[in-house]
Amino acid sequence: MLFFLVIGSERFKSHADENHALSPLESFSIECIQTSQSSACRKAVFHAEVLQRQAASAGSFSCQSRLLGLEADLIMSSFKTRRVESALAMLKEVKVLCREL
Repeated sequence: MLFFLVIGSERFKSHADENHALSPLESFSIECIQTSQSSACRKAVFHAEVLQRQAASAGSFSCQSRLLGLEADLIMSSFKTRRVESALAMLKEVKVLCREL
C-alpha cells in the first residue's frame, strides 16, 4: 500500500494544482463520514496522507497533526465506528490550518 501512496502522490498533486488541494479531501471525507463506504474512505485517507506528507515537508506541523487525526477518524469510519462529530471537527480544523497546501 505504501508503494501505491508514493507512486500515486504525483498524480494527485497535479490534480490538486488544478483545484484547491483540499477539495477532493473534503468531498471524499464527507462521503466517508456519512456512508462509511470503504472506497470513499480509502480515497479520503489517500488524499489526507499525500497532504500530510506535503505539510511535513513544508514544516507545517499543526496542519500535519490535524491531517493525521483526520486519517484516524476516517479509518474508524471505514470500520463503521461512528465518529461523525470528531471527524467533522477535524476536517474543519484541516481546512483552516492547511489552506496553504
